[in-house]
Amino acid sequence: MLRLVLAVSVPLFLFVRAIGVAQPPVPPPGATAWPFDEITLSNGATYQGLILSESPTEILFQSVRRPPGKPSFTLTSKYSRHDVAMIKRLTDADRAILRERLAELDLDGSGERRRMEALELVPTAWLGKPGAARRYDSEHFILISDAPEEVARRGAVRLEQIYTAFARFLPPTVSDARPTTVMLAADQEGYRALLAPLGQTNLLNPAVYDARSNQIVCGTDLRRLGEELQTAKLHHSQQIATLERYEEGVRKLYKKPELDRYLGQAAAERRRVWTADLANGKKFDATTARLFAVLSHEAFHAYAGTFVYPPLPVEQVKAGKGTGELPRWLNEGLAQVFETAVVEAGEVRADHADLKRLNQVKDRLRAKDRTAGLVPLGELLTAGREAFLAHHAAQQAGADRAYLTSWALAHALTFHRRVIGTPRFKEYLIAINSGADPRKAFEGLVGQSVDAFERDWHNYLLRLQPDGTVAK
Repeated sequence: MLRLVLAVSVPLFLFVRAIGVAQPPVPPPGATAWPFDEITLSNGATYQGLILSESPTEILFQSVRRPPGKPSFTLTSKYSRHDVAMIKRLTDADRAILRERLAELDLDGSGERRRMEALELVPTAWLGKPGAARRYDSEHFILISDAPEEVARRGAVRLEQIYTAFARFLPPTVSDARPTTVMLAADQEGYRALLAPLGQTNLLNPAVYDARSNQIVCGTDLRRLGEELQTAKLHHSQQIATLERYEEGVRKLYKKPELDRYLGQAAAERRRVWTADLANGKKFDATTARLFAVLSHEAFHAYAGTFVYPPLPVEQVKAGKGTGELPRWLNEGLAQVFETAVVEAGEVRADHADLKRLNQVKDRLRAKDRTAGLVPLGELLTAGREAFLAHHAAQQAGADRAYLTSWALAHALTFHRRVIGTPRFKEYLIAINSGADPRKAFEGLVGQSVDAFERDWHNYLLRLQPDGTVAK
């Protein structure tokens, strides 16, 4: 059973202080390049981050680390001028960009809490029951859920982050697209009831995107977790209210410096409550990791097919009215890339290769049996929907092989060749959706024959490391 953290009140004269150290690495591949100030110390250590302030004697510096596949974090330190050998400063424009991105990181979780509390949820019907669910309307999606309010709010914030990242990765091209409806059920009974109109009552996946209705249906077991989160939130709200009354009282009774001492004790209690909220958020993330991975996968299908690359008849593509849709292999491949990407500061950091998938790819490339390897590239480029479906156990191995190969190719094209979203990529989509030979169109995209690219691609995969680097 999941146990959430409640901030336990302690005497206000107790303090907690935490310190830490960090060494910033080289910015990882696959991530958007952030501009940084850089200081080099006399001992040769180099730090990247943001200069917060300077004086004739010292520098206040916020170093930034972005570990591959993990959330970013920062550390603020003071450096004596005598210890600094060299400084590389940002331009004013780049400094403004960095400040904005650091503000979006939300390192203490307070930003997410503010966004959650600011959301406007309205009552709506659920499975024929008026007012049994909550609804949140956004630019790209509409969330409807019968889950407890805390879960619905967290789900809405996560979806906002996901769709913001999608929009930066692939900007929308359809101005009048209809938002995707996301139905988030709090239990499996509700999930099955939602699947019935789609003819998917036996579906084992925790989420599915139905393109015909532009709807994502997602099932959870989060009712109990939501109730516990709600209880913790109420408890913490009561503690904050008590602290506010305490602070109001001491301001009337004391003057500085005594006042600062009492207010400092209250601030320590606030930090304790914030820490407990942050811990609960992390437990929510751990419990729902698989759920949001699948939801990200389905949301990518919905976003790409609705806002960027909607399907079009051949005649309209030829007439220049759009590119048409993504090929099936790329749609599935990119959706898998987004499953494990770090979403923060409004961008997607897929600066690492999913370890499980990467190991499976390397095992298949080293297999002596060709049928156990990856799907041949020429075959994958023409694969349709059926290659990714498994109606019975005998088809599962083939579908798994198609998914894995699609992930490996999408990752390489996105973060190694960097062709996704380029003008050449647009030409590729127009070609394949106008009836051109998929192999010839792909050769135009990568500038190589299919056979030559496949050899280079396999070699790249064998040298690819989990942190996104490539061994020599």
